[in-house]
Amino acid sequence: MDFLVDKVKDSIYAIAFWDTEWKSYNNCYFVLEEDGVIMIDSCKEEHSKYLLQALHHLGKTADDVKLVLATHGHEDHVEGAQMFKHAKKLIHPKEGEEIRGFDRELSDQGVAGEFDYMLAGYHSPGSVIYYHRPSRILFTGDLLCFFGDPLSKEGLVSEGKELRQAWVDYLKGGGVSTSDLPGFLEALKIPLHFQSEIMCTGHGGVLVGEVNGFIEELVSEAENQLNVETK
Repeated sequence: MDFLVDKVKDSIYAIAFWDTEWKSYNNCYFVLEEDGVIMIDSCKEEHSKYLLQALHHLGKTADDVKLVLATHGHEDHVEGAQMFKHAKKLIHPKEGEEIRGFDRELSDQGVAGEFDYMLAGYHSPGSVIYYHRPSRILFTGDLLCFFGDPLSKEGLVSEGKELRQAWVDYLKGGGVSTSDLPGFLEALKIPLHFQSEIMCTGHGGVLVGEVNGFIEELVSEAENQLNVETK
């Protein structure tokens, strides 16, 4: 299957494209509103045709997309945005100037419509976390994601117990390098500013329920790892 479409909550949908080169699901998201579609991330250029198919599946077209929010500037998150000729496209100014077609109006913390956002600055210099206030959904981009991991046995959108445990085990096993741990830990605390019910990631599974509890567990483990490394 080239892509999956699953309802996250109300009029918000997750689209996961299977990337045969990277052996991973690459995600983006649609928020369907009465006056148009808001999109969070926009896939690789090579997946654009599937992105249009996903829109059509939901009864929408490229012309319905009014806003594209990029969590960061890597190709699998921005290249598909070029199809949306009528949309405003936002990316943090710390992302590279080679990324064309995006307005660089985001500050390090602010509001974009019904989204709150904060600069994480981990994974890429302009990596941003978005929080959709009405739905209490957190969009983490690649700060927290499941790159290359299989989906939960429950599907794309799920509680994802095994995915959560895999992240804890990854940290315990030294998956984040000593040099990266301080920056990762600082960025990891940012989502705790929000009362999230659902976590939409840049790759793979979407987690439903106890989001802050999961992140608090990761923060605790990252702090333990940092303490071990600095002794």
